[in-house]
Amino acid sequence: MMVTYLYCVLTPPRVDAPGRGLSGVGGSSVRSLVIGEATGLEAWVSTVDEAVLRVTGRALASQALLHNEVVEAALATGRTPLPTRFGSHFADDERCVEGLARRSASLIDVLGQLAGTVEMSVLLVPSRRAAAKDSAAPPTRDEPSAGRRYLESLREKSHRAERAQRAADTIVARIDAALRGIARAEARSRTATGIARIAHLLSGADVHRYREAIGVFAPTDEFRLVISGPRAPYSFVGSAAPQGGHDSSSPNDNG
Repeated sequence: MMVTYLYCVLTPPRVDAPGRGLSGVGGSSVRSLVIGEATGLEAWVSTVDEAVLRVTGRALASQALLHNEVVEAALATGRTPLPTRFGSHFADDERCVEGLARRSASLIDVLGQLAGTVEMSVLLVPSRRAAAKDSAAPPTRDEPSAGRRYLESLREKSHRAERAQRAADTIVARIDAALRGIARAEARSRTATGIARIAHLLSGADVHRYREAIGVFAPTDEFRLVISGPRAPYSFVGSAAPQGGHDSSSPNDNG
């Protein structure tokens, strides 16, 4: 079944239509929908086979990347888009326009707050040395004093985790101080692999200042810092992001 896939919403409409030849999810052509002339809203959409949205694994990651590339193309027009997450869709264009028109007041309000902003982020990536310690194999059952050594390894691992957390807290506090007057808001998260991510909302004009402020931080025994962005403000739209259908994934960071 063919559906209308939604990438993002922008305002004001049609300052720049999607670039000719811009492809999105499933290789579909990206186009613009005006959400009623009075609303001042534009949606970037494409018509896709709904089956494309039910993929998993690498195929899901590949399609989510295409979604993100369209949102980044919208950001490149000089406007800050209100992005959706991968999988947002409506039965057809009419349903999409109706659904967004009903929420036009709140969408306009959020787009006004985000106008001119981008999202940057800092990744605290565990050093190879720290990762190697955490991946050390526990003693086997037939080793001498295996039980005692196993408990000691658990205790040492707990101590390393506490030290790493203290080190991370120190770095985060220094980052907060360095970005005072640059970052308008922040959002924190952590991946299953132990990478801490701090996303920051800032003016697009301050990206160079942001990179300079973070660039002075040298790697530590526990972490190295990786700067990512600029990108659309995925971390700061929350429930304001227009959604239709399922919401199965958000794009990965791209540096």
